[in-house]
Amino acid sequence: MKRRYWFTLAVALQIAVLFVMMGAKGYTLAYGTKIYLKTLPVDPWDLFRGDYVILRYEISELDLKTVTSGSDIYNRNDKVYVTLEEQGKYWVARSVSKRRPDDGSLAISGTVRYYNEYSNTLHVIYGIESYFVPQHQGRSIEDSRATLDAEVSVDRWGNSGLSRLFINGEEVRFQ
Repeated sequence: MKRRYWFTLAVALQIAVLFVMMGAKGYTLAYGTKIYLKTLPVDPWDLFRGDYVILRYEISELDLKTVTSGSDIYNRNDKVYVTLEEQGKYWVARSVSKRRPDDGSLAISGTVRYYNEYSNTLHVIYGIESYFVPQHQGRSIEDSRATLDAEVSVDRWGNSGLSRLFINGEEVRFQ
């Protein structure tokens, strides 16, 4: 009887963790601030997951000569917050810091991939770099050489989720 209780508890705990993970991403997508980012697509293929498009954002390569960074020293895998500001249709990086801003400005959290001392640039990944598409559609998106924009939701804690993808201003819809 005791074994059955512990097994049931373990299974219920695993299911609860999955629901919390889905709920957190769902919250970000539903209630986060919608922003538009410029992207550059790359078309990879994965044996188990199929076609997907890797997206590189302009805010992924931060030139620390133009983006305020304070006195922080950045190492690989450091968590950072990139404060964004709206310039026309798109949002661009204004500053980067290891601490989340407390002035109410919109900041997206990311992880430092590497820092290039020679060019003084910081490469940051945000966890929104891949978008899965139907089989054999990824190459057509890459080959279109069109303007590719991403609508991203960012919540007040800096979490982000990729909401929609646009090619030449038209939402990407797959049948």
